[in-house]
Amino acid sequence: MLAPTYKVLVVEDVPLLAKVTIQMLKKAPLNRYVPTHHATLAEALTASKLEEFDVVLLDLNLPDSSELATLTGFTEHAPELPVIVLTATHSHEIGLRAVKLGAQDFLLKGDFNFLSLDRAIIYSIERHRLQRTIRELAVLDELTGLYNRRGFNTLHPDLTSRVRQSDQRGFIAYFDLDRFKQINDECGHQKGDEALVEFAANLRSIFRKDTLLVRLGGDEFVAMGIEHEPGEVEQSLQALEIVLSVRNRSDRAEFILACSHGTAYFDRNAGHSIEDLTAIADAELYRHKESRRQNEPGARVALGGSRR
Repeated sequence: MLAPTYKVLVVEDVPLLAKVTIQMLKKAPLNRYVPTHHATLAEALTASKLEEFDVVLLDLNLPDSSELATLTGFTEHAPELPVIVLTATHSHEIGLRAVKLGAQDFLLKGDFNFLSLDRAIIYSIERHRLQRTIRELAVLDELTGLYNRRGFNTLHPDLTSRVRQSDQRGFIAYFDLDRFKQINDECGHQKGDEALVEFAANLRSIFRKDTLLVRLGGDEFVAMGIEHEPGEVEQSLQALEIVLSVRNRSDRAEFILACSHGTAYFDRNAGHSIEDLTAIADAELYRHKESRRQNEPGARVALGGSRR
């Protein structure tokens, strides 16, 4: 079998130490490493944006950064990469603080060989992967793959902060499925789950990739983001209505999938809290739902012979 190949970003300003580290990587018996060397934090950050790496070996003291500020400077810009800190100090306190700040491991320069370096890299990559999986599971809805309520509460402050720093307005749109209880009652809970998954997929396909998409629970969904062009959100809502309408006319549709929605907008000058915005959007959703109920005759959800 071919040995696994990993791309390693080596950040070290002393040429001899960088050369020794790269030679160790090439001597690894079970894994193959493709190293890329840079001598400054700025160069390393640029490289991490232009190329995909599997792990970073990071010297803390560089010409343009020193000590733990080097680690935080890197992890803030490339949080997806596992970092192994290389330190010249014999103090384990620095290593421990580095791990607390996000490093996966630390190695003392001159005190490791190609075997221990190989082991540290593989363990660090796997630990980082597991930690990322745990974080994702904590904020993702298991059924739909959208963010859950915890994810929404974690991420919406960053989005509102971005709006305050721009000239574009933000939006928050609430959705719930019409007659969702009937889908469960008449078609079964498995079909109800399928309805939720399908609706989540429609939200992903219609809204921009930078939109925060959330399943709050049950059949309640949220889309929150920045409107990059005037009328963009309204166009997305209209597109959603069209997609669902076409879908419901299909002979293969086993249930009707429809939604009501309400939207609230905010900009850098708005003093609304997230609670205010969600209340506005929820009220708009209720008005939309009532309007739909008044304008549409009651219809059976289950299709087949009963649908006209």
